[in-house]
Amino acid sequence: MSLTLKSMEYFNAVAESGAISVAMQNLNVSQAAITESIQRLETHLGVLLFRRHARGMALTHAGHEFWRHTQRILASISAAEEALAARPDSVSGELVIGSISPLTGYYLPGLLERYRRTFPKVATRIMEDAGHYIEHQLINGELDVALTATSAMENTGSFHISTLVSSPWRLWVSSRHAFADRTSISIADIKNESVIVLLNDELERGSGNVWKNMGIRPRSITRTRSIEAVRSLVATGYGVCLLPQVLFRSWSLEGTQLLCIPLVEDIAPLDIGVVWRRGADISSIAQGFIATASEYGQSLQPSFKMPAPNQNGFVQSLG
Repeated sequence: MSLTLKSMEYFNAVAESGAISVAMQNLNVSQAAITESIQRLETHLGVLLFRRHARGMALTHAGHEFWRHTQRILASISAAEEALAARPDSVSGELVIGSISPLTGYYLPGLLERYRRTFPKVATRIMEDAGHYIEHQLINGELDVALTATSAMENTGSFHISTLVSSPWRLWVSSRHAFADRTSISIADIKNESVIVLLNDELERGSGNVWKNMGIRPRSITRTRSIEAVRSLVATGYGVCLLPQVLFRSWSLEGTQLLCIPLVEDIAPLDIGVVWRRGADISSIAQGFIATASEYGQSLQPSFKMPAPNQNGFVQSLG
């Protein structure tokens, strides 16, 4: 005999009531069916689950252990049935999503497209802000969930975190740059380059640590808050930039090509994830977003493995 859902339900009913007669009434089955199921269960497990006495049935130590597990199993099955009972396309409501600015334009749109296909009746509202403000908004209940750089969070203990993608840092260069034929490059090789920095707290914290830890002081630094400005400046050869691959696109707005080159150094990647306040009542709408985000992240993760160079030795965007 193998364990069945019915045998666990019969066992659970007797364990809860302490009497087969009560379990009979609750389950609307015969005494013989329950008695036979428990006997077969004990034979299969090789342990005594109940001690029979004048007032009914008492769990043995082994019975208590088994009951603890059956409660979890039956509760999980019930939760799964409830989750599947509600069709995603019939779920309605509003979901307020926080996002840091780089991800709003270069990660969130694809995720939202997938979520809205699955939950078409859910209205989504996006609130873009800096990472530390997003953390405050989550704690204050102003946001349901947020998409952020989880590796740059200030107070991880206050949140549940579902990491979606670990994006490696890459050197962005013009397709006409002297580094363009490299299949990898060391940070030390960049010390004489003009560097472009995207002004963003979460990203700057990562790239700033890279320069500092390597003891590198670039020849000159240009700072901008616009990622499209970064892309155009790199593509025209004004400088190089160190940014996560998740933000990379192969062409500037002017139609000029740029490349991203893997780094020799093993630098901690930028982790991107969905976060929500620890202890908060998470709605089914938010749960659906978290599940969709996880699926979306898994579909992108292979793109962030070390890309192979093409026939010219160039490493192209995989996004």
